[in-house]
Amino acid sequence: MSRIASPIDVSLCNYMIQRHRDLEQRYCQLLEALAANAPDMRELWNELERGLLAHMEAEERFVLPAFARGNLEQAVELLRDHGRIREHLLELGIAIDLHLLRYERSADLVELLRSHGRREDQLLYQWADKQLDTELAKAAMQHASLR
Repeated sequence: MSRIASPIDVSLCNYMIQRHRDLEQRYCQLLEALAANAPDMRELWNELERGLLAHMEAEERFVLPAFARGNLEQAVELLRDHGRIREHLLELGIAIDLHLLRYERSADLVELLRSHGRREDQLLYQWADKQLDTELAKAAMQHASLR
């Protein structure tokens, strides 16, 4: 797992892009574990789920409300993506508990996460570095790093 800089050391954009890279690494570990039918899948899943939920919650609490004031349609689309991601997380978490998780279904989630991450990197974080209040940016980074 990569070492993410302290929130006070970097911009929100750089910090959240690094979080996306860290989550990407976790996706890949999960897919490799699935392909190998590894016994540590639950642990990998828990790490990925905690990281994703903290990341989305930080965006929803501290970044998206301000972004929505000038970009309502795009903010709603990002929130819809978060809803789809949460649905996938719930379904896949249950599938793991029932030992029914399949590689293909996990790969669907990974593709959704990658696509969503690219949109946020190019749209939300670029905006946030220029427009978001510094205290909100710091709070978002601290919240995203809690889990």
